[in-house]
Amino acid sequence: MYLPRFQYLAPAGEAELASMLAEHGDKARILAGGTDLLVQMKAPGLWPDYLIDIRNVAELSSIEFDDQDGLTVGASAKLENILNTPAVAERYHGLYQAIETIGARQILTMGSMGGNICNASPAADSPPALMSFNAQVTIGSTQGDKEMALEDFIQGNRKTALEVGEYLKSIFLPAPAAKSGSAYHYFRVRGGMEIAMVAAAVYVEADLADKSLKDIKIVLGVVGPTPIRALEAEDMLTGQTPDEDLLAKALGSCAAVSKPIDDFRASAEYRREILKVLVQRAFGEAYTIATS
Repeated sequence: MYLPRFQYLAPAGEAELASMLAEHGDKARILAGGTDLLVQMKAPGLWPDYLIDIRNVAELSSIEFDDQDGLTVGASAKLENILNTPAVAERYHGLYQAIETIGARQILTMGSMGGNICNASPAADSPPALMSFNAQVTIGSTQGDKEMALEDFIQGNRKTALEVGEYLKSIFLPAPAAKSGSAYHYFRVRGGMEIAMVAAAVYVEADLADKSLKDIKIVLGVVGPTPIRALEAEDMLTGQTPDEDLLAKALGSCAAVSKPIDDFRASAEYRREILKVLVQRAFGEAYTIATS
């Protein structure tokens, strides 16, 4: 099917972008990479009158890392450029793993971090990993900027906190602790290009004196409309030196808090069992990195 007719707009800066969004309201959509949007526009239901291409807005494509503060990624930063940023592989290993799984080289070259977030697909790879690092987002508009946790920004299946006239400006991840580790694990039926059936992201900070967990974040992906923080499991593990029995209880808690669906790919029961395996693997990898 062909794309519907639309007017193409290309702002040169954020002020012009905000003005265009204020003028055209919900008749406009932002184009960053188009790997999701253009496909969706070929089906009935999403036919905007205006596409606002933000690739010329330089401040939205920046990737900056400060060893003390953390990582700031512009909403239109290309996934491939994020992967090629040394600090991402070295300090945000779980995020690096998640971005690697998003798609083929063509998708990574064209797709943007902001697009992967704003599409708000329950099967998106980057949000669980980002949330495990306590990611914050900045939203822009003619009224100025505002910040919120990514956990609050993604509100449901294809639903975000963006209001008419607003745009995602950047994503910020605090600098990980020195003795920390992270990992992202997923499960797909095939080895090819396919969305994940279940996923898990884990971040841990360890005390090397007794190998206990000073901090831990466990985020469950593709088992609910939005990524799910396994808060009870985190509480069980924080301050403890993990052993087999404690991990088994935490894994059971993760399965209990998940909300998977039954569909043609797998039953909810099967997804819960796979989820426990993925959390265990992601925790094992992150804990090994943190304590090495």
